[in-house]
Amino acid sequence: MPRILLAALLLGGCAAPPPLQQDGRVEVVWMRVDDPQRVCQGLAGRTEFLSIAGCSRWSAGQRRCEIYAPAPRTEQDLQRFATLGHELMHCFEGSWHDRWGRMHDAKTRQAMK
Repeated sequence: MPRILLAALLLGGCAAPPPLQQDGRVEVVWMRVDDPQRVCQGLAGRTEFLSIAGCSRWSAGQRRCEIYAPAPRTEQDLQRFATLGHELMHCFEGSWHDRWGRMHDAKTRQAMK
């Protein structure tokens, strides 16, 4: 149960990039924000009832993925490192989870690209 709750907290505003081009290059930019809830709700244009730990935004024309998340406070800040990893995975894999935070299987993820 805690994993589902953690995943739900990380879901807000996750980007879904289109299929990668032949060379697969994507520019990833980390925008360090102090209040991801406010920033991500603003980017999404909607209010979320769950707590948002971070989000990502895809710019197809520039092949650029922006991650909006706070900086880890120490090297042991697992929550914030997990948020960065979660959003980075969206930059390369698109929207890989269902609405409850569970990861789609590989076949479903491929069909979503």
